[in-house]
This record gives sequence, structure tokens and C-alpha cells, in this order.
Amino acid sequence: MTSLILSPSEQDFITRGVEKGFRADGRGSLDRREVTLRTNMISQANGSARCRIGHLGLGTDVLVGIKAEVNTWTPGEPESLGSIVCNVECSPSAAQEFEGRGAEDLNVELTQTLDRMFNGPQSGIDMAKLCIIPKQAYWVLHVDALVLDVKGGIVDALVWATRAALLSTKLPRVVVESIADEDGNLQSEFDVVDDAEDQVAIEGVENLPLSVTFNQIGKRFVIDASEQEEAVTQASLTVAVSPQLEICAVQKGGFLRGFPPSLLSEIMQTARRVARDEFAKFKELYETAA
Repeated sequence: MTSLILSPSEQDFITRGVEKGFRADGRGSLDRREVTLRTNMISQANGSARCRIGHLGLGTDVLVGIKAEVNTWTPGEPESLGSIVCNVECSPSAAQEFEGRGAEDLNVELTQTLDRMFNGPQSGIDMAKLCIIPKQAYWVLHVDALVLDVKGGIVDALVWATRAALLSTKLPRVVVESIADEDGNLQSEFDVVDDAEDQVAIEGVENLPLSVTFNQIGKRFVIDASEQEEAVTQASLTVAVSPQLEICAVQKGGFLRGFPPSLLSEIMQTARRVARDEFAKFKELYETAA
């Protein structure tokens, strides 16, 4: 995901370093850069968050807004489930290669990645609770993400920001009533309460996953690759892990090569171990983010 070009000596330095267990910025193979998290950044949204991984101006910066709307059920859709619709856009100012239509393919790839993690039972959200009246109306949560700066680790930044935004999301309370029609048949009707003080959180949102992206460099791998490390990456794999430390999604990065089988099982085990610490770090940051 980077157009950075390194000299052969720089590539060799980074590769040999990773294989021997150290990185150019002093981190260990499983260390993440500093994470900054802020919530309620967009007043017009139902929920929002901003996440930066790395130092200001030297890291990846993502802003996510959640907008909830009531959709009318149409035949062919699930009868009693709500839905989450994801969209990712990379700002042209985030990187030179994003100018014009340069980010279109990346936007699609990142949108699909978020959708596979958050739209469905694998997200941990109880989609049935987003249904207002079966075969009549349901909530749609629009997850709109804007990438403001890119310096490596874009997928993890998106997932951290999306998780924080959904945790901060509040939905208007809905009142459902059964009213008899002229023939005496009961018909369900609903009313959305327009009161900022009478709102509810999304049920199951505490089960949302976090992601850990592994980049293979030489014969070993690192997490949270920097821009320079991504330039020498041979393969990448994003593993989404639930708070119960269960793997709920796996997404291969946009590199031609894949991981050798000998590394895959190690990566899956490592993902669970890293995720345990990541959830603790996320909780600490989220509680002070508002």
C-alpha cells in the first residue's frame, strides 16, 4: 500500500533486521506504534472516532463517522435483520498516489475488508436487534471512513477507529405499537423518538473485533509495519480477533505472494496472543478518548 522506493542497501538493512528480531525504529517484531484515539469528533453523526497510529505527521490517521437511518424492508432482504454498510475513501492529501483516481482500487479493497469484519454475525453485533419490525423496517448503520494520512498499518487504524466509533454510537429509541385496522387486524407501527437524551447503545457492540496485520519481511514477520517496512513486504495478512480471542475474519493483503504454510499456524497463534494486549490497550484509550 505504499509507493515508497528504497535503495537495495535500505531494503537489505530492514530485511536483515527483521530476521534478527529488531526494527529500524527500535520496536520489537510484535510492538505497535503509539496509538491515539478520540471519540465524538463529528457532532452530526450518531457516533464517530479518530485514530492515529504513529506520531503526528509520521503515522496513519483515520476518521470514521457512523450515521444510522431507518430503511424500509424489500422482498429478498433478510426478514428480521439490520445491516451495516461500510465505505472507505482515501483523501487525495493523504498520499501523492491518491490524487485524481489513484486511490479507487485501494478504496474498494479497504471497504471490502471492513465489510467482512463488521457486517454480519462475525462482528459480534446482534443484527436482529437492529430490526425494528420484521418485513417492515430496520436500522442501517452507515460506516463512512476517511483516511487522512498513510504511513503504514492502514487496515488496523481503520478497524480501531471503526470499533471506537460503533462503541460511541447511540440510536434513537423506537416505540413499536400494534394498532387494529378497519377489519380488526393488528398492524405494527413504529415511532422514532426525537430526543437526544433518550438514546440507546447498539446491542452486542462490546463484542466487536480488533485486527492485527502481519507483514512478512524476509523469513519472519512483524505487526504494524511502517511505510518503509511495507516497501519491502513480501506478503501481508490481517487477522480479526474477537474479545473472546476467537478468530472471526482473515484477509490477505494486496501482495502477489502468500505466506508459507510454516508461518501461517504461527501467525494465527500469535494473533490471539497479541490481541489480548491490544484489547487491554484499546479499553484504556477508549475510556479516556471522549
